[in-house]
Amino acid sequence: MIKIKSFTIKRYRSIMELIINVDEDNNYITICGENNAGKTNSLRAVDLFFNPEKYVAEKDSPNHKYHGSRGGAVFPEITIEFLVDGKDRIKIKREFNNDGLNKTSGEKLKVAGLRDKKHKMQEKEVVAFLKKIQFFFVESINISLPKLINGMIDEIYDLEYEKSQFRGLKKELKDSFDNYIKGLLEILNKLANEINPVFKQYKEDWGVGFDLTSDITKFRDLITDDVLFYINDQSNKRIDAKGAGLQRLAYILLHFRIIEKISNKSIILLIDEPDVYLHQGLQKKLYDDLQKLTNKAQTFVTSHSQVFIDTYTLKNVFLLDLDINLRYFDRKKQHFNVLETKLVNLDKEDGAKKIKEYLGITEEDYELLENYNLIVEGETDKKYLEELASFFKLNIPKIISANGADNIEKYLDFYNSFYQNIDQKIKVPTIVILLDNDNKGREVFKKLISIKKKGKYRFLNLEVQFIPNFLGERPMDENVEKINSDLQIEDFLYPRVFCFLVNELLKKKGLKLINVEEISKKIEKPAHKDRGILHMVENEKNDTNPDSGQVLNFVSSSSASEQVKSGLSGFFKIKGNRNISQLLLAEDKKYPQVRNFLENILNSKNYIK
Repeated sequence: MIKIKSFTIKRYRSIMELIINVDEDNNYITICGENNAGKTNSLRAVDLFFNPEKYVAEKDSPNHKYHGSRGGAVFPEITIEFLVDGKDRIKIKREFNNDGLNKTSGEKLKVAGLRDKKHKMQEKEVVAFLKKIQFFFVESINISLPKLINGMIDEIYDLEYEKSQFRGLKKELKDSFDNYIKGLLEILNKLANEINPVFKQYKEDWGVGFDLTSDITKFRDLITDDVLFYINDQSNKRIDAKGAGLQRLAYILLHFRIIEKISNKSIILLIDEPDVYLHQGLQKKLYDDLQKLTNKAQTFVTSHSQVFIDTYTLKNVFLLDLDINLRYFDRKKQHFNVLETKLVNLDKEDGAKKIKEYLGITEEDYELLENYNLIVEGETDKKYLEELASFFKLNIPKIISANGADNIEKYLDFYNSFYQNIDQKIKVPTIVILLDNDNKGREVFKKLISIKKKGKYRFLNLEVQFIPNFLGERPMDENVEKINSDLQIEDFLYPRVFCFLVNELLKKKGLKLINVEEISKKIEKPAHKDRGILHMVENEKNDTNPDSGQVLNFVSSSSASEQVKSGLSGFFKIKGNRNISQLLLAEDKKYPQVRNFLENILNSKNYIK
């Protein structure tokens, strides 16, 4: 499979120099930014690389250079580095001048079996390589259904039906006008029938089809001019009478179906603003289908919508910003606004701030009670679980903080009484209680199990569990009496992630940082594991800060300690924070038990009777 590993754009419209390095493990790439930041230009530049015949020097060169200075480099240069089958890299550069494509050059940067790390490619090698890629660009405007149909007839369907009736039908169509209508519509509407089950998922009464609009003249005109693509929504057929969102959705879904049929080429798909004109419900459905498509195609999108942006991991999310500077060119005696599209570094503090401001990241509100609910001891438990669930894209049930393990019984009493007095046709809620594996948690666990056995909460479907540690370890019901651990929600969190949060708090207090790697290694050892990571952090903090460590305490039973733990959870904001997200991805590979537990406990089907 061939993928784009990186692309470099120089002197293209608002882009003076832009380098995008793609994580090849993720086939979905999002480019975002404010209006006119250069998102669309970045996709157009890649489109120009694959379709150099579209080049117009006056439009595609930077305005201030083409009309202003004319000094030095003026015209676009686009370089794409491809990754082939996950090992070999091929870099191809295309340089333009006033008349069009001036030069194409290529080199193999790493070729299996060759000693040299670089190998220049002949022009025919470059051409042959690019023919292995099927490239699609869906623009936000100026979509062309006839052009898409042409490609479908001339290339895509020949591949699928090479040895079937279609090839014969196409030959008949070209040889005899008498068979045009029957043959062409049979072929096109076969495609429509394949698309319609997908289209109906967006709205039940939607469908698509093909028809003819006028008398037939010749085969090419038949396809481009006389074929009508229509949407069947129980009204008139013409697509231009439909809303712009519906038109683009139909156009995008046609691409999906065509891509599914391609088997002999690697596919690169660019979509400029798939969210435009679509309400949020349709956006979510389209995003889900895009994610499925990434198994077949490397997909680049631009978007303003959070629906199409991985706001948690920020993996392959690129934020663009636009600098505007006034420059005077003496030769022309004119002033020009110099537009320069810049890539924002999301790893830096100001970059994290910009992405959050751009995405409008805010806290979500939650309902009080649902069919499936979790009750946890405190707000920190809730915060950690919700953030991790969102990061792993898991469905989040209602998570209720009891503000202390001792208060859980009061919550259950209230809910049991409430459901005792409502319409019995309403299904009673399922509540899973998650407790810390410490003295208080085990005390409450034994009490609740005893009360449950006596049938007190018969109007609730009740389950009581302990939160495991990061290794997935937790006591069995019959062994509770023998356990002396002091494990809390912080022990469920990945060790390096928790130490990262601790260091963020220490930095804020002006204290020296703890040794993350040292604690992460020790906490897996039996001598330290049962005491819990809070004790380890407390000791390490004091050893590192012998004269000032007492200003923070992670393990005391006082309210001050609870405030410290609450403060730590306040730093656990994954959205827009690449440092935390990258750390989580690494820890997930090392400790898969954390995600496994979340996937189980958050799935209502595992608990609702």
